[in-house]
Amino acid sequence: MAVQGETQVLVVGAGPVGQFAALSLAQRGLKVEVLDEQWRGSVHSYALALHPSSLALLDECGAAEELIRAGERIDRVAFYRGRDRVGQIDFARLGARHPFVLVVPQSALEQALEQRLRQSKVRVWWNHQALSIEQDATHVAVHVGRREKYSMGYPVATTEWMITKESDVRAAYLVGADGFHSFVRRSLGTAFEKRGEVEAFAVYEFPAHIDFAHEARVVFHEGTTNVVWPLHDRRGRFSFQVDPDAPPAPSVEALNALIQARVPWFEPTIEEVYWTTNAVFERRLVDRFGRGRIWLAGDAAHLTGPVGAQSMNVGLREAHDLAQRIAAALGGGDPAALESYQAERVDEWKALLGGARGVSAQLPAWLAESKDRIPACIPASGDDLQALLGQLGLALG
Repeated sequence: MAVQGETQVLVVGAGPVGQFAALSLAQRGLKVEVLDEQWRGSVHSYALALHPSSLALLDECGAAEELIRAGERIDRVAFYRGRDRVGQIDFARLGARHPFVLVVPQSALEQALEQRLRQSKVRVWWNHQALSIEQDATHVAVHVGRREKYSMGYPVATTEWMITKESDVRAAYLVGADGFHSFVRRSLGTAFEKRGEVEAFAVYEFPAHIDFAHEARVVFHEGTTNVVWPLHDRRGRFSFQVDPDAPPAPSVEALNALIQARVPWFEPTIEEVYWTTNAVFERRLVDRFGRGRIWLAGDAAHLTGPVGAQSMNVGLREAHDLAQRIAAALGGGDPAALESYQAERVDEWKALLGGARGVSAQLPAWLAESKDRIPACIPASGDDLQALLGQLGLALG
């Protein structure tokens, strides 16, 4: 069976942002279909940091409390320069309903959202790929292909994905939440410009038989940004910024060498690594978040570094905002409200991808050296980010 026919909104991409967009639309009484070219159950489940504002949004669909039970709360982020603890931010001072960051497996978030999509009678069409997208003044037409695996070859078998069935979908609006390689963005022809240097991180998850005291720690060391997060089930995760051109070193010995060089206060010696990878991140931003009846949210429109987990979390807010504006447009409101979405999102991301400025006459040396990196290290955005920067004597530049 393949997706076909007509719907009010088609969401392309079934990661957290796409699923949340679909759920937000369905909660406003709209008919929604979702398609994703992958099947999500087969990859490592990254631990995600959910901002306080994201937990507030997830409260609206009843998912926040079950995720809190499955995750690890972070009350503070501490900043280090080498051995020295030089500052901290405290989420309790925000006065939010959930005044903390929640670290939770991505699989838990996606399962919670997918369960609520099923309850809302929204179908996620896995292994379905948008092959072409065209829009006019009244609708968006999407040609869709169903993807299936085929094994072939003798005597050595190989497996390839093939399009086995094609169909057409018409929608009043389309939301592109299909990530870095977004087909929706490319179909729009919008530029996806670099906004900074490529960054690479060596990531290690390990058994953590220590008390993190609900605190994440960011370490600035010789021009690099590094972070250690407590995870659920007595695990920890180190992310060390490394040379993008250096070969990966996925070993316990490499991890302990990085710890000794950059975070010598961390004890004890790690003897086992559950999982490791080298991940490359770019800072990018579209010149337009959409036009007409096609709009972008999440990594399809922007990318930033991993430390503050901003791209996905801001993407959840974008999905919620888009749902409100699309529902209003379909209910007879002014479609021009979507153009203000475009302007507001570009302005916000230009600020996020920029640096910070001091609001006092003189900053401590560590802060003066690191202020342009700090906004991307704080797991927050919008008013929360401004308030947390204020605890350090900073504001977005």
